[in-house]
This record gives sequence, C-alpha cells and structure tokens, in this order.
Amino acid sequence: MKKLKPAWIGYRDRVNPNHDPWPYLEKYAKMGFKAMDGDLSMFPGDLKENLKRYRDLGLESLCTGIGSTHGEFHKDPANLKAVVEKANLYGVKKVNLRWTQVIRSFRTKIYGDVGTYDEMMQDIDDLNKTVKLLADEGLIPMYHNHYQEFTTVFKGISVMDYYLVLIDPRLCFKLDVGWVYSAGLDPVTYMEKVKDRIALLHCKDMLDPISPRYMQDEERVKNFGFTALGTGKLDLPGIFRKALEIGQDWIISEQDRMNNLSWEESMQLGIFNMRETGLVE
Repeated sequence: MKKLKPAWIGYRDRVNPNHDPWPYLEKYAKMGFKAMDGDLSMFPGDLKENLKRYRDLGLESLCTGIGSTHGEFHKDPANLKAVVEKANLYGVKKVNLRWTQVIRSFRTKIYGDVGTYDEMMQDIDDLNKTVKLLADEGLIPMYHNHYQEFTTVFKGISVMDYYLVLIDPRLCFKLDVGWVYSAGLDPVTYMEKVKDRIALLHCKDMLDPISPRYMQDEERVKNFGFTALGTGKLDLPGIFRKALEIGQDWIISEQDRMNNLSWEESMQLGIFNMRETGLVE
C-alpha cells in the first residue's frame, strides 16, 4: 500500500546566523523526515555544496519561492530568471508565492486586519500576472492559505472563493489543513473540493480552532492552541486517507508555536503519531 512521505517546515530549520543548521538537519533525517518544504537559499556557504550535503542526508527540497512579494515580482524580468535558476538547481517545479493583504494581520499584529475589497482585487491582478509568468515557464505556482481567506467575506463571497474563480486556474494551493480547520471548515471535505488544485499539504494540529488566530497577540492569549501532530482535534487519519486518495505524495509537518514540548520533542512525537496511522512512511 502506498504511504505518504513525511516532510517538515518551520521548527528550527529557519537558519539563525548564530547556529549551524546541519546538526538540526541530521536530527530531522534521523527522525525519518524525507524532505523540507523550501530550499537552502538561507543557508550560509556555497549553494551547490550545501545541496550535495543535504542530499547525502537523504533529504529533498519540495519547492522554492519567488523571493519577493507577488506585487513586485512581475515588474522585473530578473526576478523570473532568478526563480527559474533556483528551480533548476534544486530540481523542483513548485514555487511558493508570498503574502497577500488578507493575511497582513500576521505582520501588523492587529487581529482582524485583513485589508479591503480593493486591495484584494489588486492582489488578484498581481497574482494573475505572477502565475502566468511562472506557469509559462513550466513551473507550478502555489498559494499558501491561512484562516483569513475563508473567514473574510466581501459581497457575500469568501476571499478563497474569489481566488478560485478569478485567478488563473494554473495557480495551485499549498493547502494548510490546520488553518482550514481554524476557519471552521472540515479539512477532508475541503480537500475534496479543491483536490485538483492541491500542490502540497501542510498539516498542523490544534487544540481548538480560535486560539491560533491570535498567534501574534502576546497579551491576549497565553496558550495559542497549537499542539504536536496527533494530540489535537484534527482528524489525521481522515486527512491522510484523503491525501492518498487524491494522489498526494507528501505530508508536511508544521507547528507554528510550541505547546508544552520542545521543538525536537514535538517533531519526534508528530512523526511517531503520523506513522501510527499506518498511512505515513
């Protein structure tokens, strides 16, 4: 029986100039993770040497990113050239796009700051231009959802539905099932709805759907509701079965904030719980 391959994003792979990333990567590989959602651009040193060392650990990169906001990307041909070169270096086709105004509360730290209808329409126009540039090069542009795309409504229509209808259908989604849950939707049902547009799956677990929305608000909430995979409210077996049914190869473990465990303990527990379902390698 085919199983999903485990990957990760976050935890401690974001390189701190004062830390050597390689001991962390060795830990991930020993735990059984097979890939990282992202590339090695932030790592100090020679890119090609880093990539060889990384692959020698048995690890893959699942995608690269545009390196600039989608609103600026299409204005300079050098941006496209740089992304194509990175994609070729890492041997990937998937390209992650950057943030839109609807999720700017995570930058402004003001809960509910989701932009305006006109700003959303400008984002859609910019995304269409970026998607065309990338897709015409044979790349797969991806948009990562949060909860706001579902809970923000203009003229009776959610932002996510605007994206589905008004953006070039070559835009795929890096669907985050944890944020789908936080938005009040059933992740498995939503995965079925957009099954032909899912490029990668982020999987985080939550103790409740609302607390994670305040993840930047230090004063309001002490427990931000994130927890190790398999210890929260998400139906991981159902999500994994649906992922396999719709042809996904990877499941990407993520936890935006640690709860009671350290990053390493949470990561290890998460992969154990994923494997315990019998659906993940």
